Formats: sequence, structure tokens, C-alpha cells
Amino acid sequence: MNLNGINQIQTNFVQVSRAKEEEVKAQEEKVTTEPKKAGDSGCLKNYFAGASNVSFGHPCSTSQFKVKKLKDVPCCCCGKPMLRVSDQKVCEQALSRTAGPELAANIEAYSKYMRADEKALSTIIAQDAKKSGGDLSTSLKHVSSNLKKLTGEYSNGILNELNTMATGSFKSEENPVSALIQKAQKDIKAGRGLDRCEFVENLDKATASLSEEDQGLIQDLAMNLPQSFEHVKRIQDKYLNRTNGEIARRIFSTALTTAEHIHPHSLGGPDDTKNYIAECAGCNNPRGNMDYAEWLKVHPEYPRKAQEHIEHVQARLINGELTPDYNSYPVEVRGSLSKESGGRMVLKVLNPSTIEKMRQQRGITGKVTVEDVKAAYEKQEQEKAEKSEKA
Repeated sequence: MNLNGINQIQTNFVQVSRAKEEEVKAQEEKVTTEPKKAGDSGCLKNYFAGASNVSFGHPCSTSQFKVKKLKDVPCCCCGKPMLRVSDQKVCEQALSRTAGPELAANIEAYSKYMRADEKALSTIIAQDAKKSGGDLSTSLKHVSSNLKKLTGEYSNGILNELNTMATGSFKSEENPVSALIQKAQKDIKAGRGLDRCEFVENLDKATASLSEEDQGLIQDLAMNLPQSFEHVKRIQDKYLNRTNGEIARRIFSTALTTAEHIHPHSLGGPDDTKNYIAECAGCNNPRGNMDYAEWLKVHPEYPRKAQEHIEHVQARLINGELTPDYNSYPVEVRGSLSKESGGRMVLKVLNPSTIEKMRQQRGITGKVTVEDVKAAYEKQEQEKAEKSEKA
């Protein structure tokens, strides 16, 4: 694969030194401000309105939801690591107080916290800053007149990676993804741009014969595409004449950890741990009270990421980062997600008794990983099956 210009920087546009990585790691423990909760999106107002059979316990305000307080929790919806309120300031300062190659290096170092639209714009800014020596505000102005072309080149870089990945996954078979990518690149060249939602829907159909693992990897890479050029331009238009600090704050605002109401709050969803899942603001706010059937068209990766999220939470629960009053949380949230999604999402979870047993054994076995959680679940289900057979 031969990527030129900004295509090249999609996967590795700057080499970050070990010293920089250590600096980033050491700094990621500071404070900032919480974003406003976006208002009701107005989507599907009657969805589950007035449901009388929804029963929840463990009352808890969103600010006191303890999962929200853990560092680097993966978003339940998009799977990207989230920022606590106490971490955002570090990211903001790294971008707002630097310029040129140092700014480019910081953008790369903190890019894991950027959502797709913000990462696309930041990567374009980084390329300019590296060449011109500009800061955030200056480089944003430099790229504004050519943003559509640069966003197209950025997207083409991801599409080329997708084609390479799909070719490897299909092995000796014909790669049906190639035609889809060629069409997308033709649309970009013609100025029509790319609608990620439509593209990913077609991509999922084209990869249906692959294993779930290969499908997931291809889908995850595709979800790095900006939603559309219009989404990227909207950020640029609003922040073109803003300060470095304001631009940096906007870039990371969508990564902040929020408590998503599984049954929408605007439709009577209670403030309760059974009705909460930890999501980034970039996923939580746009959903509003949208039906999961509709939201899964925007984020088709949600069921996989919800499973990964709950496995991560269970591991940290066993490791003592959440108190025992959250032992029942995985089972409770499994029921809430299944009910609200009409059975589209059913999580594999450890029972409270298994969690407590593993917590007690942790002193002997050491820190629990997500892989340990998966193995414990398989053992739990095997024991359940054996017990059922004996009965």
C-alpha cells in the first residue's frame, strides 16, 4: 500500500518518543469541566413512553455512578477509551500550549481519546503544524480553505487500509469489499463525500461470510472514518476563530465519560445504576431518546462494544476498583439492555456470587484481566449446565 501526503499520517503521522509517552502517562491524572448534557433529540418521542413494567433499584445520580469515575473505561457504544472529568485538562493543555512538531506529537499521543470526526480534523491540523510550525488556531485556519480535499485524502487512507485488511481476511476468495471501496473513493473524488452510516451498512453485508472476529476488525477500522465531511466542517466552522484552549476543549469534549440512561431519561427512565451504562458524550448526547433499532444503524458495533465494556467493568469490579454493592450491576444492566433493545443485545456476565468469589481469591491469583473474566464466564456456564444435567 502506497499512501502519500495525509494518507500516510492516518496510521502513523509522527513518531512519538519514549520520553513523550512517559510524559503523557505521568500527566494523565488532572482536572477539567463536565460537558452539558445534550437536550432531547426529539427522535421517536413515544418510544417506551409511560412503560409501567420497568422496575429498577439502587438509586444513584449520574454524577455518583461509580463506573464513571474509573480511568480509561471503554465506551459501551463505540469502544474507545473515555476521559474522566479529572483527565481532560491534561489533554487540553498538551494541545493548547504547544505548536509545530510538538503539537503534532501531542495530537498523536492523545489521539486514542479522540472520536472519529475530531480525530480526522486533528490529524489534518497535525500535518499542517508539523510543516508550518503553527499552533492549533493557526493551523486550523491554514487548512480551512482546503478542508474538503484533505478530509477526502484522510478518508481514502482508511479505505485503503480497509481494502488491505479485507483482502487478507478473504484470503484466496474474491474480495467483495474492493468494489464498495472503489465506489466510495470515486464519490469522494467527485466531491460527493462519504456517508459512514450507509458505507458501514453496505460493508457489513459485503463481509457477512467472514468470521465474527474478522467482521469485527473490519467494522472497527471503518468506524474510524469521519461520519461525513459535513460533520468535520461543522467543527471547523464553529471554532475557526477560537483560541487554542477552546479548540482543544472541543476536540476532547466528546470523549468525556457520561452515564447513559438505557431507558431514556426524557421518557421516564430512572436515575438508577440498573438504568445506566457508561458512554462517551459523543455517543450519549446524539442518541437522545432514539430507539436502539435506529441507533444501531449509526453504531452497528454497539452489541460487541457493550460486551467488551461489561467484561472490562467486571474485571475492575473483581480487582476492587468498584465496591461490592456493584456486584449485581452486570446482571442488572444485562436485563435492562436486553429489554430496551428488544433482545438485540444480550450480554454474557458473571453472577454476583462468581464475582465475589473471584474478588476473595484475587490475593492469591493476582490482578484479574478481561481474559480471566471470559474464562470465568465459560466455567460458570459449564457448571450451570452440569448442575442442570444432574437435576
